[in-house]
Amino acid sequence: MKKTDKSEYIEVKPEDRKNTIIASVLDWLIAIAIGVLVGVLLVVFVVQRDNVYGDSMLPNLRSGYVVMTEKISTYFKNYNRGDVVILDGSGMEGYYHDEYLIKRIIGLPGETVRIADGHVYIMEVGASEYTLLDEPYLDASVETYVMSGGIDRGYNEITLGDNEYFCMGDNRPVSNDSRNLGPFTEDRIKGIAFIVIYPFNEIGLL
Repeated sequence: MKKTDKSEYIEVKPEDRKNTIIASVLDWLIAIAIGVLVGVLLVVFVVQRDNVYGDSMLPNLRSGYVVMTEKISTYFKNYNRGDVVILDGSGMEGYYHDEYLIKRIIGLPGETVRIADGHVYIMEVGASEYTLLDEPYLDASVETYVMSGGIDRGYNEITLGDNEYFCMGDNRPVSNDSRNLGPFTEDRIKGIAFIVIYPFNEIGLL
């Protein structure tokens, strides 16, 4: 029988085996900690989950829907007409709830928004005439009006400030929005909703 060369074997001492196990456990703990930290950072600074309350965004969003909202746009103040946004209405006259609102951006900073004859008209920055706003997200039968209180405050025809947005719900007859609350400043926009994640049969981009 051939004699085995003892140099092929490495003796592992019990303390070395223990150190290897400890190092492996530490590696796993570090990986888990990094994963948790990344998850927290994503939730705090990048995306968040928001629930839809009420019927102000029918037929596109129903009460009980859950949406994901991206926050990156809030750092660069990068918003577009038609964006569905999460808004903080606390302290605004006419809003007395704790929940955030979810509405759609209609008018952008510097523009003049006019609501008349059931329609929305926009005079863009630098323009001299109004144009009828195309709103393909609305049900064809929906008309837009301003209640008397909003008219008294001039919200039926308003020129927006440098950091103001005119926001309305898609279900115009029931939505409490800029027609009553006035324009929303940039700091009140908490994110842009970009996808429905619940109910599962309604999952899709907004």
